[in-house]
Amino acid sequence: MNLTTRILAGAFGRRPQLRADRIRRDTLTRLAAALREDHDNSVRNALDALIDAVDNPRDTEGAEIDELVADIEDLADMGPAAMDLTEADLRQLATDTATALDALPRHRPLSAMRGAA
Repeated sequence: MNLTTRILAGAFGRRPQLRADRIRRDTLTRLAAALREDHDNSVRNALDALIDAVDNPRDTEGAEIDELVADIEDLADMGPAAMDLTEADLRQLATDTATALDALPRHRPLSAMRGAA
């Protein structure tokens, strides 16, 4: 199977993760295509603005970064970050989800702990 989205179970105290490599690939290839067609440098200028803002200590909530990313998405004509899934993909994600849920630490209800004392 060539599934590039997977749910990874948490281990050793780490939280479960969703890996979406295909979305990253699609995003970067769309950005590369936009840069290739960027005759007026608008995409490059938007990327430069993002580069300058990344280390901005004033942007504690990330609002400035979010706006700059939205500008790049608009200029590069990027659609929503979504991908089609096959039935096999969905089955693999369901299996991964079940495995991740089984790996979560189990907490005993407070009422059960009171009775054990």
